[in-house]
Amino acid sequence: MSKVYIVEDNDRMRTLLREWIDELPGLDVCGAAASAEDALPEMADAQPDLAVIDMSLPGMGGIELVATLRDRQPRMRCLILSGHNERTYVARALAAGAQGYLLKGEPGEIENAIARVLSGERYLSASLKGAVSQGA
Repeated sequence: MSKVYIVEDNDRMRTLLREWIDELPGLDVCGAAASAEDALPEMADAQPDLAVIDMSLPGMGGIELVATLRDRQPRMRCLILSGHNERTYVARALAAGAQGYLLKGEPGEIENAIARVLSGERYLSASLKGAVSQGA
């Protein structure tokens, strides 16, 4: 069973993510928080295998949280969840250590994105692949 931690500031989205992920076989949501500052101490205790992180968080942003997690818990995988489809955001997230970048407008991809990132692969939303390979 792989443990997943969700960091999403929108209450409704956080609840939906928890429900979706808990329904997927082999996955257990071990915690959720509305901010990076709340998530960091909880993740240190929960030791999740994967963090699903909103790009735009209050206070410490998603990219900064990924970089912090890479330092503190290098085995944890990070999947950015974002409404930003610009190449620069994707490139910055991957450079910070995220293994995946999933657009919020593509919820049908969440199961595949999580599975691929947990298996050690990089995952990009289908609509991003061409843009990123062309120079980001």
